[in-house]
Amino acid sequence: MTFGTVYCSLCRLFFHYLISRRIKMNQATTNIAALTIDRHSKPQQLRLPIMKITAVTIAVALLSLYFLNSQTSIAQADNHQQTLKSTSTSTPMQQSIAADQLQKNRAPVTTTPTKVLDASGYIIARRVASVSSRVTGKLNQLYIEEGQHVTKNQVLAELDDEKAKISYQLALAELSATQAMANEAKVSLRYQQQRLHRNQELLQKNLISKQLSDDSEVKTAQLNAQLKNKMALVSLAEQKVDLALYQLNHHKIRAPFDGVVISKNAQVGELISAGSASGGSIRTGVGTIVDMDSLEIEVEVGESYINRVYAGQLVQATLDAYPNWHINSKVVAIIPTADRQKASIKVRIKLLEKDQRIFPDMGIKVSFLKS
Repeated sequence: MTFGTVYCSLCRLFFHYLISRRIKMNQATTNIAALTIDRHSKPQQLRLPIMKITAVTIAVALLSLYFLNSQTSIAQADNHQQTLKSTSTSTPMQQSIAADQLQKNRAPVTTTPTKVLDASGYIIARRVASVSSRVTGKLNQLYIEEGQHVTKNQVLAELDDEKAKISYQLALAELSATQAMANEAKVSLRYQQQRLHRNQELLQKNLISKQLSDDSEVKTAQLNAQLKNKMALVSLAEQKVDLALYQLNHHKIRAPFDGVVISKNAQVGELISAGSASGGSIRTGVGTIVDMDSLEIEVEVGESYINRVYAGQLVQATLDAYPNWHINSKVVAIIPTADRQKASIKVRIKLLEKDQRIFPDMGIKVSFLKS
């Protein structure tokens, strides 16, 4: 309750009191008028002191309210001054905490990056392979489906390898035969070398003729040459074994790198060719694999605007399939050649975010940002 409100209430009470007092005194005067003779002056004398006492009482009450109101204002002013003083004398750490709290309470200020150029392009894979066979054969087993994740050297398909297995077994048999002949030649040479040594001792004692000693030397040289020939045949047989094993292993088609199968190009029973296909039933590959970690953006920028693009520039990309999703990207390189027909230059943009929603050949729009 304010001072003005209290003052008005007291005034109204005092006014009503005077009116009621006046009415009562008039009634009393009328009732005793017949009984009184000379006492008209006394009621007047009594009325004046009562009015004075009432006025003094009201004045004292008003002064008391004024004093209390002024004391309250002074106390509030002292509290405010004390608060300011405590704030000014706070430690640097307290001031820092208060500043941090004030900074948190403020609304965050967001700045929109400035766009200098807009363009459109597609998601492309820098690492994609059509998996085929190094040998020609009929497809016996196929272990892949579209969308399947594969790892490096994982078996994707198997060709008919019966002929390759036979060739490998023949190569092993030939190697075994040549090794046996080489071992026989080693034994013969060792025996002949011993005979030559004995004949040379006998020749020194003149127990045999020079002709017999010479014949032993010739025989030893012949056996040594035969051994070298056998060892060469062994080396050739070993290489044939390696070739047969190579042919056999390549009847299993393996993944060249980690990736995802995006297409299956053959079926079991079809003929897989190592070279170009010459018929409708001959396939050159069993499927296509994409390395999802190699995805990037490729756009074409007109020659008139290529001066606004540079390597390392930040880019904001938006897929046509997800218009509310903005992908942070960066310019990798500007391909140093122009297309005469389109008067444009290709720009490679690296995706700074990896996500399973990004697929090859998806349409995308990019905005080159001002640094």
